[in-house]
Amino acid sequence: MKPVNVTKSSGDHMPFSEERLKRSLYRSGAETEQVEYILDEVRSNLYEGIPTKKIYKIAFAMLKGGSRHLAARYHLKHAIMELGPSGFPFEQYIARILQHEGYAVKTGQIIPGLCVDHEIDVIAKKENTCITVECKYHNSPEIICNVRTPLYIHARFLDIQKNWCLQAANKGTTFRCQIVTNTRFSEDRSEEHTSELQSLRHL
Repeated sequence: MKPVNVTKSSGDHMPFSEERLKRSLYRSGAETEQVEYILDEVRSNLYEGIPTKKIYKIAFAMLKGGSRHLAARYHLKHAIMELGPSGFPFEQYIARILQHEGYAVKTGQIIPGLCVDHEIDVIAKKENTCITVECKYHNSPEIICNVRTPLYIHARFLDIQKNWCLQAANKGTTFRCQIVTNTRFSEDRSEEHTSELQSLRHL
């Protein structure tokens, strides 16, 4: 089959990747037979420069025809992308997920660090665990969080953690930092950062 270029939402072109579509369908819970059936349909509709949105619509329609549950899971990422334009609804969405997990949450808090004050998107507490959550919402799937983002946020967290640990009321409390994004993180090849970033990346 001759390679076909697709047009991303940014206007850029890239070769169509069946593997990428497969991964997306499997993540939604689709079975192998259903994935192959959808791939056959997408292949038959491919043409040079086809928008990725059109490919998504084909796959979504076929999933919806077989299972509304799977279609809803497949549509979730796109639905979150439509929460904008600001990041506030995304922060509220993440807060509700943490509430569902049993955390007491606060949003949009100004927290004093040892050196300066910091605005934290979500603070979640449960038993002896306290999590600061930084939400990175993007309106385009092409926008990613590069390595500088978690490193900067971790530095802010350390400043807050140092101040919290000085308070007697926080004795025995475990503090954690998480980043949540609706797109993805860049790949960092630096081994010195790998373990640090793995503890920060979430969702």
